[in-house]
Amino acid sequence: MRIIIIEDEALMAEELETLILEYNSNYSIEAKLATIDEAVEYLQNNPMPDLFFSDIQLPDGLSFEIFQEIKCNVPIVFCTAYDEYALEAFKVNGIDYILKPFDSKIISDTLEKVNKILNKPTFKQGDFESLLSAFLDNKDLITKKNILIFKGERIIPIDTNEIALAYLDSGVTYIYTFDSEKFAAEQTLDKLESSLGVDFYRINRQFLVRRNAIEHVSKYFARKLLVATKIDVSEQIIVSKAKASSFLKWLQE
Repeated sequence: MRIIIIEDEALMAEELETLILEYNSNYSIEAKLATIDEAVEYLQNNPMPDLFFSDIQLPDGLSFEIFQEIKCNVPIVFCTAYDEYALEAFKVNGIDYILKPFDSKIISDTLEKVNKILNKPTFKQGDFESLLSAFLDNKDLITKKNILIFKGERIIPIDTNEIALAYLDSGVTYIYTFDSEKFAAEQTLDKLESSLGVDFYRINRQFLVRRNAIEHVSKYFARKLLVATKIDVSEQIIVSKAKASSFLKWLQE
């Protein structure tokens, strides 16, 4: 079996590789990829594996974006240290999740399940593609209505409908409202991304932008995109070449 590991923590990726090969030394780890951009570029230029083990939180966003950009018809095991991502929607044929830290039993049980699915007489590769598509279409239906922000010494809830964008600066996550108010957020940018739903797009490591906060998009060098928002921000908002296609698809939905 050919396996790709998507994990930004090198030690965690090595541990996962060791446990997989302990289960079956004939398995091949085709690649260990650390970011969305790296994974998309690799998969655009290399054959699809038989199985993915993928962390959910990556430095440039959530790994779901990879499988929205790349046509995938193989099983995926999502890995996370956070229970809030451990949705039972994953517990279906071909889409599973495991919680960190891993151990040999967790990995062996997971691989047993994958092998049973792949060896079913009724197994068809297209089943995974339709299943993943349905999952990705519905994964963001559970969203939060309020986000906690800091205002002086107070912590107050803000309606998510008021949020235009969020960005990371010097380790602090800030939220801009449509009234151009700026607040420090209690959550990390990764947590906000998982909470705010499909109306927001993780453009890069720094910016999470709401669809109706975008004024226009311009072509940028090296097939990147430059995003102008209705809210003035001090830095350029740039979409990478690897994300450009999925971003434009999201923008027109």
